[in-house]
Amino acid sequence: MTRLGSRLPYAEAEEELRLMWGITVSQGTIRQLTLRHGQLAEQLVTEVVEQLEREAPNPTARPEQLVMSTDGAFVQLTNGEWREVKTVTFGEFQSQWHPKDQKPVVKTDKLSYFSRVEPAETFSRQALYEWQQRGGENARRVVAVNDGARWIQSFIDYHCPQAVRVIDFAHAQSYVATVGKAVYGQDTETFRRWFAAASKQLGQKPPQRTIADLHWLQSQHNPEGQNQEIAQAIYYLSSRLDMIDYPHFRRQQIPIGSGIGESGNKVVMQRRMKQAGMRWAESSLNPMLSLRNLLCNQRWHTGWHDIYQRRLLSQRQQRLQRCQPKRTHTPPLTLASVRVAEENTTQPVAASSASSPIKSIHPWRNNKWPLRHRW
Repeated sequence: MTRLGSRLPYAEAEEELRLMWGITVSQGTIRQLTLRHGQLAEQLVTEVVEQLEREAPNPTARPEQLVMSTDGAFVQLTNGEWREVKTVTFGEFQSQWHPKDQKPVVKTDKLSYFSRVEPAETFSRQALYEWQQRGGENARRVVAVNDGARWIQSFIDYHCPQAVRVIDFAHAQSYVATVGKAVYGQDTETFRRWFAAASKQLGQKPPQRTIADLHWLQSQHNPEGQNQEIAQAIYYLSSRLDMIDYPHFRRQQIPIGSGIGESGNKVVMQRRMKQAGMRWAESSLNPMLSLRNLLCNQRWHTGWHDIYQRRLLSQRQQRLQRCQPKRTHTPPLTLASVRVAEENTTQPVAASSASSPIKSIHPWRNNKWPLRHRW
């Protein structure tokens, strides 16, 4: 039920159980079990991260070349708000000869993902789990292909400051297009011809040429620099020259596209959590993402074994707590707590109480229980 609930909407999971196995279970039960086990999966990852920070063991995996791409996508909550799901994708890349194009191409495989809805600092810390699984510290070369967001650059600084940083080629093209659209117009034939030439130059020539051409366009069509959109686009590219040197990256046979990061959002989050009409409680996001990571990383059997063992341990501890007698704490007796009652000599003691004290104290001796309202 947990595996189906993490792969399909709960209504479809209910239908599969009924048709394939003849089991009738409500959607609420499937949802409850799935999220309960997702919480255990999230808790196990948190404990592993704390252990890694405390002990700092050496990873066992030894990749030759590792690429990582980080991106974010939004999911809608039940209250109408949106939350960003941050996902980092890891993969190993190598250069292969393409017989049709008669040139070497870079191929990336062995992908794995880590996703959470957390602030950037917390996400960087928790992603240490997947970084350790992929053996990032043992890689000969690490390449980070992303956009230029500050939190992503901080994420790279946290895990691998010496990584080769590359701005996604399509992302850099969008800033070049921003300048062209502001100058020539968006849907004009002049813009399309200019953008095709500028994109070819960006991919084959040093980035300084592209920046110089953009400055020339700015001086011709906006000499006083009043167009902030053009100025911001040029500043974004000129401040990241080392990250947009695509001819150098191609000679080094380094990937320049962040397609694995964008596909990570689709594979992990959007395929299950962003279908038509779906809205999520905020407390359900990370548990579901934890299960989705186990599925997409092909680690379901190992992860489910750990979840099941943790569930058995939790149930055993609950049974032990129920069996233990409840201990009530009584305050110590002090002189101030002693109260002496005044002697009452006006009312005589009842003879029945003196003759049969057991019956007055223990009414069940005569099968005479007090009524419910007297308790």
